[in-house]
Amino acid sequence: MLELKNIVKIYNPGTITEMCIFEGFNLTVADGDFISIVGSNGSGKTSLLNIICGSIPVEGGEILINGENVTRMKEFKRYEKIGRVYQNPAMGSCPNLTLLENMALADNKGKKYGLKRGINKARKDYYREQLSMLGLGLEDKLEVKMGNLSGGQRQAAALVMATLTPIDFLILDEHTAALDPKTAETIMILTDRIIREKKLTAIMVTHNLRYAVEYGNRLIMMDKGHIVLERAGSEKEATTVNGVLHIFNEISIECGN
Repeated sequence: MLELKNIVKIYNPGTITEMCIFEGFNLTVADGDFISIVGSNGSGKTSLLNIICGSIPVEGGEILINGENVTRMKEFKRYEKIGRVYQNPAMGSCPNLTLLENMALADNKGKKYGLKRGINKARKDYYREQLSMLGLGLEDKLEVKMGNLSGGQRQAAALVMATLTPIDFLILDEHTAALDPKTAETIMILTDRIIREKKLTAIMVTHNLRYAVEYGNRLIMMDKGHIVLERAGSEKEATTVNGVLHIFNEISIECGN
């Protein structure tokens, strides 16, 4: 379980550009939840993910993972429990290393490095097996540099890499936004399958309202650091894209857009 309690986040405190994005923000994510988060630019979606992952500090409140207070825990330590896939396919991987070398790095996340070889040949078949489940032929591209793969191939590989070691949470940061529509559909289907098969708890920020409605068991809409809409269970299943779009447009008009 993930709990955010009374979170306060202020950008540029004490300056003329000071901005309070969260003030007393609360969110509970139960084990097995797949939450889709939507909202306009500046609503706090990405800030929320960065706070969860420890990429930015908070000025107040607590972040609890399975009851453990991780508010002051370093980012790299949190990533022992968290896997993240970014919007940019170039992030989260090393373009000048082969797919095999990237898989090995992901496989060793949180482990100590000595003078032994970075790639364990005994794990190569395991990597090939994991990649083959994607159905994209990546199992035959282990010796290809990541930078030479297409954006969709890199995002698919990033999904596998993010979930290669046991994690508590999968964070999806607009991970289909930079892809063409057909590839984005493929990545979303793969994402849903991996989350279900590995029984992961996932939080997905997306600008695609259809994905937010079709995938996951909870939908949250944010505006100015507040949750303005939340649907779960049967209520979520009955939610339509047009219904969410109507609320989204009403908020946008209120903001003068």
